[in-house]
Order: sequence, then structure tokens, then C-alpha cells
Amino acid sequence: MKRKIYLVLSVLLVASVIVAGCSPVAEPVAEEAVVEEAVAEEAVVEEAVESEFPQAEQNWRIAFIPQLIGIPYFDAMKAGGDRAAEAFGVTYMDVGSPEASAAEQVRLIENLIQQEVDAISISVLDAVSLNPVMQRAEEAGIVVYTSDSDSPDSVRDVYVAQSMDIDLGYKLIDTLIDLMGGSGQIGIVSGESTATNLNAWITYMQERVEMEYPDVEIVDVRYTTGGSTEDALRQAEELMTRFPDITGLVAVASTTVPGVAQAIENAGRVGEVDVIGYGSPNTVRPYIKSGAMSASILWDPEALGYLNVWAGIQLLEGKPFQAENDVPGHGQSKYFEDLELLLLGEPLVITVDNVDEITPFLKLLFAGFHHLNLKHELTEHSLLFLNVLLEIALISFPHDY
Repeated sequence: MKRKIYLVLSVLLVASVIVAGCSPVAEPVAEEAVVEEAVAEEAVVEEAVESEFPQAEQNWRIAFIPQLIGIPYFDAMKAGGDRAAEAFGVTYMDVGSPEASAAEQVRLIENLIQQEVDAISISVLDAVSLNPVMQRAEEAGIVVYTSDSDSPDSVRDVYVAQSMDIDLGYKLIDTLIDLMGGSGQIGIVSGESTATNLNAWITYMQERVEMEYPDVEIVDVRYTTGGSTEDALRQAEELMTRFPDITGLVAVASTTVPGVAQAIENAGRVGEVDVIGYGSPNTVRPYIKSGAMSASILWDPEALGYLNVWAGIQLLEGKPFQAENDVPGHGQSKYFEDLELLLLGEPLVITVDNVDEITPFLKLLFAGFHHLNLKHELTEHSLLFLNVLLEIALISFPHDY
């Protein structure tokens, strides 16, 4: 909410600048005074930026290996990483494969060891496969840590977590069962069977049902090859065929969301089977609007990518995490020393009520900019200020929206 208020105030401020820039000037102003004022304002802005974003001790090379590339979720993490790299003066490398493959992650880490990067962060697909190569990276003098998906028994220095696994598992299953009216059968469609984060969330879903919901049964957990959308479609269809009384489906990996939702639409069971999953607003929007999906549980992946890079800088410079960390450009982030876990925040529930909350505002900004620019109604300085506003808008909200 504070970010929204800040952005709205920024709009009002820049609007006044634009109006002033587009209006005729009544009296000429001395050129020297204008220049002096502009230099003074620029100095104030530069000082504010430097104080808000303390520069890293050197241009560290920080690499992140996502589970796969080319999907909205990890695109948003990359955007956050790029933003942090620019803010703190380091080099960020987003290195991934278009397929979710632990073998590919091993190969990529080996390549990064050869390149002698300073730090490697990994969204772990398979801890058993990755732990040995993570240890080799550490032995080569590289800082090794995890983000998005953990390997707690590895040599990693910290896990930059989107939320506590227990909170994500409990929140999703509580939300789904509430939608189902407190009873019924649930089927789960996940990504790779070795994905540590997905398996942790499923374990907590099962635990929650066993402890709190005697009238609910999780009938089966299905896994997909590489989180394939096509495979998720097939698994969801098979679940509904085998368990015709099923009233809830969970799409655990974001890439499985479209397949599970499409299965509901194909079967003509929209409104009969509630679908929930871990999917970004950009991914779930069409299915939530069609009614094929009821809700999604997520966090801000752009902010996670940002926090991931900031954490790498702290590790490289030997700066210990505090219980409460004030992260420039992000806000507060908690650290749990016993778990060696840096926490992004609480999970967000996305529904039809908020899935479009941000998008219209940003579209309005871009539409207004385009309209005024075409009509040549903006001065050069006004265009500069409006570009700054758009940058503020883009970094104030998840890039994945």
C-alpha cells in the first residue's frame, strides 16, 4: 500500500512538471540561473541515490541458476537481479536452461567454476545431484548459496527464501479447502519429483490435511517431466477420470498451472472443480478470469531476484545478516540464524479481485505517455521526467504482472 501511495504521489508531482513544461512561459528566465538550479537539483538526486544504494566494494560477478528459463516467474526474478546489480554496482549473470534439468544445472555450475565467478546462487532442482558440484564450487573459492529452492544439507551459506515452506503449504491448502466448503477429494499435479521446494510444499499440504481436515482426502500426487504443461494436462485429466468425485486440484509448479486449468475447461467442469496453484498473475490471469482457476498463491518474484543479489553482496563482503535487515530498494527482510534463511515475506493470495489490480494503472501511464509524445506536447525535460516516472512504476511493482 505504501508503494502505491508513493507512486500516486509521484504521478501527481510529475504531472505538475509536465503541465509546466507544456505551458508557455510568461517571462524569460536568466540562462545562468536555470543551469545553476539544474546542477544543484542533479547533485541532490545523485546524493540521494548514493545514500540509498551503497555501492559494493567491487564489481562482483554474481550468477544465478534458475530451474529453467523462459517462463514469467524466472523472467521476473531476472528483472529483480538486474535491478539490484545496477543499483549496487555489480555484474549479475542469469544462467539457465530452457528445460528443468538437474544435469543441466550441474553442467552450468561447472562452467561457472571455470569462469571463476565470485558467487553462485541456485534454485535447486535435485539436491542429491547438485550437492557435490556445489561443494566443488566452494572449494574453488566461490560463495555458494540458494534461492527459490533450497538444499539445506549442502555447503550453501544462506537460503534466500520467498516464504517459509510451511506457510506456503498451509496457506495454499487452507485456501483451497475453504473454497471447497471444507470437504472433498483433492488431487495434486507437481513438477519434477526431485524438486525440493515443490516436495516440501506438498509435504506441508499433506500434514495440514491430516491434522485439521478430517473430511478432506488427498487422493493422489502426480509428477510431470520438467513441469511440462502438456504433461500436467494429461495428469489432471487422468485424475478426474480415476476419481470422478474430485472437487479440488492443485498445480504446484507454475508451469503446470495452464495444463491443469485447461483440463478443467476441456472436461466442462469449470465451477465444479476448484483449481489452485503457485502461479504468477501473468500466468494465472486468463484462467482466473474464465473461472477455470479459483486462486493462486505466490510472492513477488522480482523482489526475490533483487534480494538474492543483495544477499550475495553481503556474503562476498563478509557482512553478517541481522535478525531484521533494512535492504535498500526493498525494505525489511528477516533472517533466521538457526536455519540460515533470509526471508522475503508472507505469501500473497491472488484471486479475481486483485489479479488486475496493478496492470490497468501501468497501462494508463504508458498510454498517456504514448499519446502526449505523438502529439509533441512534451518538452525534452518533461519527457525525461516522465521516463523517470515509468522507471519508478516498473521497479515499484512485480515485473511479472
